[in-house]
Amino acid sequence: MSAAAGGVSGGLTSGRDQPAADWICVAAARNVLIVDDNDRHLDILSSILSSVGHDTETCGSGAEAIRRLEARHFDVVVLDLVMPEVSGVVVAHEMRRSDLNHETPIIVCTANLSIARRQLGDMPGVVDVISKPIDTAALVLAVSRAPVRPRPARSSHSRATV
Repeated sequence: MSAAAGGVSGGLTSGRDQPAADWICVAAARNVLIVDDNDRHLDILSSILSSVGHDTETCGSGAEAIRRLEARHFDVVVLDLVMPEVSGVVVAHEMRRSDLNHETPIIVCTANLSIARRQLGDMPGVVDVISKPIDTAALVLAVSRAPVRPRPARSSHSRATV
């Protein structure tokens, strides 16, 4: 079994000793919303996913995430659980109630896997939980493996002109 398939953390390299982000290819670019209250984590997550071809948007609070999720469809949400005021758990629950993103896959990034599993054990839509510090390959693979769902149809494109 390869290191990527086995989920080995950290230090994953190709046969030429290159970081994983240099050799992992993305089959289809995704629009990814990254939610974390730590600016450094936002930069790291965005850099990793952008480097393999995904379009990323970042926000630094749960409240901001809920506003963006109500305004725009995303293919995947990468979500920190522990944030002040509005936690990642609240964001996940609100997503399930929204029109645009109620089926959007969620990838949780957290420093405490046991708390994440306990809080999100039966949360619909959580497709993966990744620990911090972030394993580049695990993050890229989680986003690429997240289920693809059809984008909402635009009303202007659904009408035929005669």
